[in-house]
Amino acid sequence: MFTIRNLGAVALFLAGTTWLWLAPGTTGRSVSTSATPWAVTRVASLLTLAGFTIATWGLFSRSSWWEAVALAAAAVGLVAVIPYAVAASRDGEPVGATAWNMLTHVMMVAGVFVLLLVPQLEGWVDHHVMGG
Repeated sequence: MFTIRNLGAVALFLAGTTWLWLAPGTTGRSVSTSATPWAVTRVASLLTLAGFTIATWGLFSRSSWWEAVALAAAAVGLVAVIPYAVAASRDGEPVGATAWNMLTHVMMVAGVFVLLLVPQLEGWVDHHVMGG
């Protein structure tokens, strides 16, 4: 069934999966991913994915805590972008790919923050997710 709640949940989950783009497994073969920033990026990316997955489950089950989990996951995701930028620029990842990944993820975090922290938009989200 296509409802705003279901579409929002799918979008939330899919947004979380994109943090795998930052993980070292998606780099080029010539890029060394053994440095500490890559390890931090890997852990933060997986925590972000887990957080968005839990938030999606909470949204589907209409739990009141899903918004807090989504905001926390977005914050961790924003943190993950920093070591990714350091590692990718230092270890030879193409500049265009690095910039695109960073921009995409910062914009997703901004979207989550705006939807869940701006009172008018949060009220709209809450009405459509928790309502009927």
